[in-house]
Amino acid sequence: MRLEELTAGLDYVLDGDVNADEDFTFLTHKSGECRPGAVFFAIRGAKDDGAGYINDAASAGAAAYVAETPLKCSIPGIIVPDVRRAMSVMAANFYLNAHKNLCIVAVTGTNGKTTTCMMIAEILRKNGDNVAVFGTLGAYINDRRIDSALTTPDPIELHRLFQIAYLSGVKYVVMEVSAHAIYLKKMAGVKAKVAVFTNLSRDHLDYFGDLESYSRAKQAYFTPGYAEFAVVNSDDETGRAIIKAEKIPTATYGMENPADTFCIDYECIRKIECVVNSFDDIFELKTHFCGKFNLYNALAAVTAARVLGVDSEIICRAFFEMPEVDGRFNVLEGGKRVVIDYAHTPDGLENLLKSAAGFKGADGRIIVVFGCGGDRDRGKRAQMGKIARGFADFSVLTCDNPRTEDPLQIIADIESGFNRDSSGYIVIADRGSAITYALLIAKREDVVVIAGKGAETYMDEGGEKKPYSDRAEVLETFRRYNL
Repeated sequence: MRLEELTAGLDYVLDGDVNADEDFTFLTHKSGECRPGAVFFAIRGAKDDGAGYINDAASAGAAAYVAETPLKCSIPGIIVPDVRRAMSVMAANFYLNAHKNLCIVAVTGTNGKTTTCMMIAEILRKNGDNVAVFGTLGAYINDRRIDSALTTPDPIELHRLFQIAYLSGVKYVVMEVSAHAIYLKKMAGVKAKVAVFTNLSRDHLDYFGDLESYSRAKQAYFTPGYAEFAVVNSDDETGRAIIKAEKIPTATYGMENPADTFCIDYECIRKIECVVNSFDDIFELKTHFCGKFNLYNALAAVTAARVLGVDSEIICRAFFEMPEVDGRFNVLEGGKRVVIDYAHTPDGLENLLKSAAGFKGADGRIIVVFGCGGDRDRGKRAQMGKIARGFADFSVLTCDNPRTEDPLQIIADIESGFNRDSSGYIVIADRGSAITYALLIAKREDVVVIAGKGAETYMDEGGEKKPYSDRAEVLETFRRYNL
């Protein structure tokens, strides 16, 4: 692609001479990926500055670089006010702005993004539409799965996926949009038809510093530059701030405050059944999901689908036939009952444990296995320990992606939430062994809750991702001990 096409809509100046007929064939922000014809984006990250790798990029054959200031190197530069925004715009141009031919439904919030996306996608599929889903579980384009390392892919990968989706005949892309993606301008130039807000609670404070800054990042997405229409949780404080701002047309859902979509006569302990009123269209909703948090996710999906013009009869049929979401409140039955879930925030863990209580017997206990991620918000660790102490009968504290931190120090941070009352928990750092222990001490009336990793298939430890799966550990323990 020529420079004029690649930089359309971008303010820039050139540092050095760029041949007007130069054919740029590859975009990257990783110097190790550079090759002849590549454009290298010199991005400043949390730990590294891409400018420091410019000579590596040039030596590998990069044809040009993009940066906010001129760099000393042998290749010409494209100097822009904001290199991250430039990467988003140029990636869109490189992949022929395929996103403009797609109807994008974006879901953001602390918890519930993955499940809400899957719910919306299933409704649209039942409506007869071709759908792609991008999120924590990867990218799904029709029946094809493409691995993706991030909740919201970086712009170059994101626009490549948009193009694949468009060429595959997709009409709707339902995608998770993280707070990091909003803050880092990954979605610059991409406009969602509908943007959904689920909720906001403590998470990512290692990056944003405080809850107010984290909330502002989420609210910034609900503006005309990013979305045409909003679907917002009226029972959430940040949701109400979005509604009050009235920056774009908005529909609301909730159960405690006035909303366009709400429900009555609901049951959500072991499965969700309720009567929904959505824009004065009243219908009965039945689904195999359970828990009040999933009822909120369902109301969000119903509202988004109604905004997109899907008939309530199709919505009801979709929910009744909808499969579970991998790693989200998955119930495994052997001789012991197990719930596997991705909950990794204080609010998420509390909601999970409250919902899991409906699966134990009359005299049963809740035994929870969980840890906290390394190199992330340390402040939530004690909070999660306190929640486990309050809502579970016994806790097994273990590893959960310690990354570069000492696993035992992470666990010690969690322990402080128990006030060092060691009668309510045990420490078993090896996660597989922790799961085995929990299953062996559990009685038939108990429920074992395994929180934090969900469908992840790795353990991130010491900078290396090693194969690991909570589900596989449970099934192997069932087999080995004939449970």
